[in-house]
Amino acid sequence: MLRGKMKHEAKVEIDGSYCPELKCRWNSYGNYRLIIWAWMMNDITVMFSPAEISHNGFYAHAALQTVAVILVGMPLAYSEICLAQYTNCNIFSMWDFFPLFKNVGYGTLFLILLKTIYLLVLTSWYLIYTFYSALDVPPWLSCDDYGDTKCMVKRVNVSIFQHCLEAQILFEDDCGMKTASNCFFEREIGGNCTVDIGFECLLPWKTIVAATAICLTVYILSIKKEKFIQILVRLTAFYICFVILVLFCVALSTSGTWYATKITINWTNYTFLNCYSTVTRGFLSVGTGYGILIFLTRDVSFRSPATMTSISMPLFALFVSFMFALIAFSGIKTMSYYHGEEENVIEIGSSLFFPMFASMSEIMSYFDALPMWGFFWFSVCFFSLYINFWILYLFLKECLLSMEIARLYTKLSCLIMLIVIGILTLPFLCSDLTGILTDATEIIQAINSLFFSVSLYWFYGIQNHNVDIIFMIGIKTNHFLKVAWLLNPIFICVILYARWEVMETYEFQDSYYIESIDMTCDLLVLYILLGIYSFILMVGFMLQIAKYYHNHECRELFRAKETFGPKDKILFRSRKMFVPEIMTREFLYRQIRIRGYYQKQKTGCKKNLKTFANEDADDRSYNGSL
Repeated sequence: MLRGKMKHEAKVEIDGSYCPELKCRWNSYGNYRLIIWAWMMNDITVMFSPAEISHNGFYAHAALQTVAVILVGMPLAYSEICLAQYTNCNIFSMWDFFPLFKNVGYGTLFLILLKTIYLLVLTSWYLIYTFYSALDVPPWLSCDDYGDTKCMVKRVNVSIFQHCLEAQILFEDDCGMKTASNCFFEREIGGNCTVDIGFECLLPWKTIVAATAICLTVYILSIKKEKFIQILVRLTAFYICFVILVLFCVALSTSGTWYATKITINWTNYTFLNCYSTVTRGFLSVGTGYGILIFLTRDVSFRSPATMTSISMPLFALFVSFMFALIAFSGIKTMSYYHGEEENVIEIGSSLFFPMFASMSEIMSYFDALPMWGFFWFSVCFFSLYINFWILYLFLKECLLSMEIARLYTKLSCLIMLIVIGILTLPFLCSDLTGILTDATEIIQAINSLFFSVSLYWFYGIQNHNVDIIFMIGIKTNHFLKVAWLLNPIFICVILYARWEVMETYEFQDSYYIESIDMTCDLLVLYILLGIYSFILMVGFMLQIAKYYHNHECRELFRAKETFGPKDKILFRSRKMFVPEIMTREFLYRQIRIRGYYQKQKTGCKKNLKTFANEDADDRSYNGSL
């Protein structure tokens, strides 16, 4: 293993020419862009944003999310990608440009662990819904499985649903009937909360079986051949495009999409906090703040397309999210048109996850009552979250293999890691405790993004960051990015304030109440998680300050380390001599010759060396002619 690592880090130097070893785990630039896009197809992109946008009139929330992605998300993603290509750093060494915040890397590791647990639970739920939607009659289209529960199917029991709507509108009273989609959701997900069945919600056997199957498949495929993830990403991208095309055509073929008129924007919902909550999820959907973009980019040898990657991939993920939202919005209009242009046809639910599961299952059933549309929807969400979980597993695996004993027993170490993750997941199988992971991960991700933007743009400096980018990819930063970088910390501070005020844990108080501390169970766990993160940061700050104070270098806490820069010695020396005013991109590429991908390392290096030899011969002949 160590010998392989030494070979992995080797390089070729002949007559001053540099030929880097093609060590990227992605075989081509296309694979790299797809894996970046797959990371951006996260829980916010495929779950929360489509439900939130479609349930709120589509247009205004879509505009807010677009503004957030362009002004906040893409500039941060661009900086992370460029920083990774410039220094080949990890989540710890990336902070060498501002040593005081190096401890944020340990907080990021804690965030990734929480996100892994969160995604495992969500992916398990989507696997359950995908399985049931493949049945001939899904449980949300029939009341046969709910015993004595007063159940109805809106599409079938139209008159009963109409009486319920009248009772709700005229008398503000519940008619005592539940929809089949609500019954199924409470049985599988929503009813698993500490206030309903106590701490028995820790053992939902279907979710445990689904989570076990997900962990085992990721472990087996990664051990067999790690590049299976590239195959799955390509298939998922094709499948998502196919599903969007099919569902969009189905939505356009329904009458409600064209003739429903009462589903309009409710401007009373657009308060300051509500709008900024949407903006928060807009910029977090890009996937910054985790260090995963750095992990996926750090060994990429193809430099110049960093700009296009940071622009095209977030916009593509945003487009997919909007298409899902538009399909769901068309389904809501179809549902309203089916019930005589009624406006209150969507159930609100008492759980954070109700719109993403119960509402979506019912909305898809109005497309000609065919279960295959629900299967398409839930399977797309499942594969997207499954790949996100796989990426986090690869990151944790790399962190684990930094220990020598883990490198000696790689397979056993990875299996133990997955078992530990499964055990840590058990407390969050209760749906109300799962909801706190939504707040915890989003708040910590926003705080990490705030630390990154403040330290990089205000302390290290936009000008220094711009020179680093010119050196590595030969592209000058435009004025839009410079203004966005300057204002980014301010935007994130406002967004973070709004996210703290609009926490899902406050809105859905359906958790067990602990009288001794006068607090609900979910709120207590949320404060514990945020307290652990804060403790990691404070301890790290004090250790860094003590270390530099002991060496009488307190000023160096706010300056980039002398070793900050490219890891390769030739590139590092070139960066020290680099003056962007007199060195053009062509001159820089002539000296360092950064190349793209080749299928084989030997062939690539031979081509590079041959090019260098031809150029040297041309130079000698040109000088001789002079």
